[in-house]
Amino acid sequence: MNSKYSIIVILIFTILFVKLNKAFSGNLSNNQRLLLRCKRRCANKNNNRYLKRFCKKCLSLDMLDKNKNSENNEISYNNIFSENKNSSLILLSNSTKFDYNKIKNLIVFGDSHSAVITNYTDMTYTERNHSYGKNWPLYLIDFNNMKLWNFAKGGSVIDEKLVITPNYFTIDLKKQCKYFYENMSKGKKFYEEWNKNNSLIAIWIGNIDIYCKKKVPNEIDEITNSLFKSINKLYNGGARNILLLSIFKRSCVLNSDMNFNNYILKFNDSIVKKSEQFFKEHPNTNFIIYDTFNKLKDIYSNCYKYNFKDCTNYWIKNKQNNLEDYLWSDSHLSDHANRILAEDINNLLNSINN
Repeated sequence: MNSKYSIIVILIFTILFVKLNKAFSGNLSNNQRLLLRCKRRCANKNNNRYLKRFCKKCLSLDMLDKNKNSENNEISYNNIFSENKNSSLILLSNSTKFDYNKIKNLIVFGDSHSAVITNYTDMTYTERNHSYGKNWPLYLIDFNNMKLWNFAKGGSVIDEKLVITPNYFTIDLKKQCKYFYENMSKGKKFYEEWNKNNSLIAIWIGNIDIYCKKKVPNEIDEITNSLFKSINKLYNGGARNILLLSIFKRSCVLNSDMNFNNYILKFNDSIVKKSEQFFKEHPNTNFIIYDTFNKLKDIYSNCYKYNFKDCTNYWIKNKQNNLEDYLWSDSHLSDHANRILAEDINNLLNSINN
């Protein structure tokens, strides 16, 4: 009976593989029915190796269909293989080719999750950060042999006019963009060091804003509007390859704070929608959103799989133990966690080339 069942399964997936291969060579925009069939068959977890191969092929077809739509400025809003509304999103320009192999500069904006204590006069940095090792930008430049220009500053918010800033507040994203213009815009000292094709602008900010009391109604919309005003300024300064990381809160990763969890989901959903609108208005950009929040939830849910021993507590309170075993160094990600994050981002960016 098992043998008969296996033969039937093989025959079914062989037929579907033939249809998928035909879809790859044909007009992708006419294959929505096939994609929906993929969705139904791949929605449930199943260890059948034929099904895994089939779903992998489906995923590739789905991404190709997205790229075709984005080239025509018709954006597909949902990845049918994502369980969560906020998922990594890749919007590729038809006029500005994204070639990760040719990216030589990583230009970073953000808060303490990305900061390395930069001297904004000469753009040197100390590498000191909260991971007690390397944070994700330091790992990412090693993975792709890039030069780091880091404008991130611990304690930063998106717009100090929109929130009541905490006592550890330093500067906001608008001020970071001002430092960028003072150092790297046309005619400034580092202008010749980078260009639109060989540079990736990476922004991870908003994590502190969620803690702050707000000065405005509809705060999520107001704050994300300000975020994209800053992104538009960077665009005017030459940014064409943009990587935006979604925000998170540790208690939400640990599934212990549903009120903040809903806020984060709304915030991340807002930046997805505004990214899509920005891409429509600036079709010569490559815009990538990395789903930090759900990646960290996956690490927490599969702690041992990622070679952690403790995904709940702070290493700083247990310094006698090995830092490598901890997901959290303090309220920030550990060196080990930052490496995983950077590897995942690096793989995502490499996959665009592939």
